[in-house]
This record gives sequence, structure tokens and C-alpha cells, in this order.
Amino acid sequence: MTELVFILGMMIYKLACLAVGSLLCYLGYRLFKEGIWGHAGNMEANFRDTNLVVKSAAPGTFFVLLGAVIILATILRGEKVNIHHDDERNTTVSAPLSL
Repeated sequence: MTELVFILGMMIYKLACLAVGSLLCYLGYRLFKEGIWGHAGNMEANFRDTNLVVKSAAPGTFFVLLGAVIILATILRGEKVNIHHDDERNTTVSAPLSL
């Protein structure tokens, strides 16, 4: 029973992360659609040997990029679940929890 609660909790967590990332992407799309450009901003990000530089970008760009990062991190990050039963069979189940 505890395993089921844990797995359901992880599933709700992943779905909530996907929903937040999708909402941010949608809000960025809406900013583009409404033509809200505001003050253009700059962003620089580094990850290992990769650099991302965004200059004079509209506010919608930042929403879409953040939403995409959240969605990618949610999909690519898996969780390992080990279920141990100490009965006569001594069953161990390992399964990645990635969508």
C-alpha cells in the first residue's frame, strides 16, 4: 500500500510539473499573440560546454524558454523505485518513473 501511495505521489508531482511548464509556454504564446514586447531583455545560460545567449528578446520568449526547460527536465529526469517485500518470495522490483 505504501508503494502505491509513493508512486501516485510521484505521478501527481510529474503531472503538476508538466502542467506548470505547459502553462508557462501558453502564457508566453499569449504574450506574443497580444503583441506585448515591453522592454527587451537579455539572458545568458551556461551548461557544461554549451552556451545559450538570448539578446533583445520579448517577454514571451522567457516564458516559453522557462516552460520548455521545466517540461524537458520533467520528462528526462526519471525516478528509481525499489520495492522490497520480505515475505517468503523476497521480491524486488525496480522501475524508472519517467513519462
